[in-house]
Amino acid sequence: MHFNSILVSVTEICTVGCRHCGFTGSTRDRQPTADDIGRWVAQACDSGIPEIIFTGGEPFQRFRMLKSGVGAAAGHPGAPRISVFTSSFWGRSPAAVDKILEQLPGLTRLFLSTDVYHQERVPTQHVVNVIEGAIARGIPEISLCITIAEDHEEEQIRSLYRRFEDRVLVHVDRVIPTPFIKTAHQVGVPPDPENFSASCYLETPLINPNGDLSACHIGKAGAYVTLSDLAYFMGNLHEKSFGEILDDADHNYEYQFLRVYGPQGVARMVASSPTVRKLFKGTNFTNGCDLCYKLLRSLDGRARLREIAADPFQRDLIDAVRLVRFGERAPEPRRPAPGPALGTPLPVPGAPVPGAPGSLVGVPLPLIDAPQPVRSGM
Repeated sequence: MHFNSILVSVTEICTVGCRHCGFTGSTRDRQPTADDIGRWVAQACDSGIPEIIFTGGEPFQRFRMLKSGVGAAAGHPGAPRISVFTSSFWGRSPAAVDKILEQLPGLTRLFLSTDVYHQERVPTQHVVNVIEGAIARGIPEISLCITIAEDHEEEQIRSLYRRFEDRVLVHVDRVIPTPFIKTAHQVGVPPDPENFSASCYLETPLINPNGDLSACHIGKAGAYVTLSDLAYFMGNLHEKSFGEILDDADHNYEYQFLRVYGPQGVARMVASSPTVRKLFKGTNFTNGCDLCYKLLRSLDGRARLREIAADPFQRDLIDAVRLVRFGERAPEPRRPAPGPALGTPLPVPGAPVPGAPGSLVGVPLPLIDAPQPVRSGM
């Protein structure tokens, strides 16, 4: 299967304590060993994933673990790109930054989380020190990751780094609402398909510190809720190898539906189901992740996804879109499909086909749009 990259969480610990953090309220007690990280990175590289992205928590708070992971990736013959997310809390001085970065040979990109939430806890100068240190060390890519609740926050943060506008990339996303965030006005859009993209972060799965492999970064919610009954959960690397989990996912049509249709397909699930539409009537969502997570946490949303994934017509559509989007041919079924039950009449030629457009379980094929580019410049 096609993946752009994979997130490897070396820890859930972070003492920065941003008020918008998705880990708020969790125990953050899941920790891997260095052997775990090395084995998981090697398996991901063996599968051909071109970029390993270390995340947390705050990866630099378990620096020896981070060094082990970076070293495993840098030493792999597949030569993947190696990236790290950080709050830059460790950028207290240029000398401190240089001392740390010199211990991470092979690092090709830094994702620096910087927004009104992080800068309540981390001085902006720390981020500037990390940017300058990365440039001095020749790290090719530096990305600023800005999370906003209000539109004006984007320009507020961009202005802090204006001098680096020719050197850094900028990615802006809206915060998923929590009880800890107050906004001046209601933001977000209703769950209409035209408001959402068919592309999302499902091309970057996540390995959690306990070995859970999740479809995307939403898997971090596993720190405080059980995700094993949701389509996000792919398997655990203590129980199966990376290759075995991917083989299972290859045959999992709930997961493949999310991959090929993204948040736009999830919005069409709402539009095509009176029950789900009623459940989310009047609800706005800040982004595709917000929509997808809330819908699939609901019993009605999960039931709707199972219904679609079990429909042979929908499976054929998913297979076709996989071929167009990713160049992937659907695997052979693991077991023959059951024939008609005794007493079930065979289809009459010309009669409506169950699952076809307009039927109870039919979902119109979403428009497939291009992946959203990273927003660059200042």
